[in-house]
Amino acid sequence: MSLLGHAQTYTGVDLDTCRVYTDLNLALKNPNKVYRLKLSKKKLTSFPEEIYKLSNLRELNLDRNKISEIPSRITELPKLVKLSLNENRIDTLPPFLFLMKNIEDLQVGDNYITTLPDEIEQLSILKVLAIWDNPIEYYPNSLGSLKQLMILDCLHNQMNFGTQDRISSMFDSKKTKMYFSPPCACDDGH
Repeated sequence: MSLLGHAQTYTGVDLDTCRVYTDLNLALKNPNKVYRLKLSKKKLTSFPEEIYKLSNLRELNLDRNKISEIPSRITELPKLVKLSLNENRIDTLPPFLFLMKNIEDLQVGDNYITTLPDEIEQLSILKVLAIWDNPIEYYPNSLGSLKQLMILDCLHNQMNFGTQDRISSMFDSKKTKMYFSPPCACDDGH
């Protein structure tokens, strides 16, 4: 089941009922029928090039690997709805990521990200943003432009009360669930 607790669809595909491929070689035997790919804990240091042959891919999970950057070729997967890169070594959310207009669920928890770019607002249909356990020093006001956001997970990110209050004020707490650790007495990002 999806993090949102209901089926995610994209052009008539109910992702919750689609097979989750955990073997890339098996997925490549019928690449047009692959909508969900989970390659977590595979000791990957980069995105496998073969992923780009999966033209209908909607959900890509590369959690718990050793990936240090998101490649520009990710834009070759325009139907991607969910991208999960938790527990990797990523330090930057690159500008081309924000050109992916179908992304509804972006999970990059437990990485080395220090800045959320202002361009995050371009992911206008984003419903889930998981940025927990990152040393983020900058939270842009453009976060407030994410009007579809239902979950904002900032757990274990050092944040003072002022920053938490500023971010909280950007969203309607009845519509957006926000997760913060207790505020610190620190000079965090603004």
